Amino acid sequence: MEFKPTLHKLSNGVTVILDSMDLETVAVKIRFTTGSRDETPDTYGITHFCEHMLIKGTKQFPSRKELKDYIENRGGTFNASTSNNLLQIYGRIISENTNDLLTVFADMLKNSLFDENKIEIERTVILDESRRAHSNNTRKFSDLVHTNLLGFSAYRTLGTDENIKSFTREQMMNWLKQRLSAKNCVIGISGRIDDKESLLKKLEELFNFLPNHDVNINRELKYTPCDKYKKELNIKNVWINILFPFIRPDTFENMRINLAESKFRKYLQQELTEVVRQQNGLVYNIGMSGYGNEYDGIHGIDTETAPENLERAVALIAQTAYRIYKQDTITDDILKRFYNIHKLVDADFLESATRRCDILVNHWGDFGKVYDLRMIQEFDKSITVDEVISASQGFFDGPMSIITFGAEYGDIDLRKIWTDNFK
Repeated sequence: MEFKPTLHKLSNGVTVILDSMDLETVAVKIRFTTGSRDETPDTYGITHFCEHMLIKGTKQFPSRKELKDYIENRGGTFNASTSNNLLQIYGRIISENTNDLLTVFADMLKNSLFDENKIEIERTVILDESRRAHSNNTRKFSDLVHTNLLGFSAYRTLGTDENIKSFTREQMMNWLKQRLSAKNCVIGISGRIDDKESLLKKLEELFNFLPNHDVNINRELKYTPCDKYKKELNIKNVWINILFPFIRPDTFENMRINLAESKFRKYLQQELTEVVRQQNGLVYNIGMSGYGNEYDGIHGIDTETAPENLERAVALIAQTAYRIYKQDTITDDILKRFYNIHKLVDADFLESATRRCDILVNHWGDFGKVYDLRMIQEFDKSITVDEVISASQGFFDGPMSIITFGAEYGDIDLRKIWTDNFK
């Protein structure tokens, strides 16, 4: 399937990426590169609260129900989300009604009411969302890592209860005024686009209200290595992350070398799964973790196992990791197999308007570049074994952290087990 996205700029500086496909629908995503990392402790959660309110009613459509009915009657859906580094509105609709979806999105960004009564209703909803998050064991484990190793809570996107209860309409409106700009906005549209010029004209008409001020981005992050265990009575296994600092930033300039490193991680995960799961039956799954931002962070190995299997599992993980890291066991045949598998991933990407739109928008938001599938495919095909080995150097060399969560496992020194076996 053809993939030839085109880059455009509206008069106020908004980036637009149009991606024509032979479909009957379009996927639309509007991303602003701002999120919880740009907040301060007394404003943690405000971007997320604003996201909720953006889809709760506008001057033209005073309620969420009216917004929803209008879009669904035209064969579409929509939603919004917030994360560490973005605020976005997205949706999908029958192509003949593309302008209707865009009109609603522009109305949300320009004319959302932030009705006082709805703010109070949504405040209770977000508090409930926060309670559910704090009861989720996966979120608890993530928070244990973030709080101890990176210096901030994984719950900061949701905000503290105190913050959620205190935000006013004026605060939220001012926050959006500061953080939403044509300069940190990208609009992606993938799907049936019959007339690009008419579509661009419509986008100009709808989104020229966005101001063109600079928006600072907070990328500050400091890794503080440590070992940490937290008991959780309702978990019978021990969850474990063995973590090391990033080798290099995830920048556009480092794309090829980081892709080579990803092949090392893929091979490492494959071999760990073979040894620890398939041959010894100690775990159900082994993955590769990562936390941080574009320039700094931590990555490593994650799994879970029964307390009585923990010592043996960590020893096998360390022995296998050392073998892969030091003995250069990856081969051309393995890289060829990875390349063939990735062709299936590319096919999934090419056949989905939603996935294409997501990647195009997020790639621009992260790197300021249009996603170049051909370049990535060429990298993927041409990376050599020597490049993979070179790119992986340093993966296990930085200061290690071991984070465990769940069942009690007694007086076991996991760091010593790793050190004694990583050789």
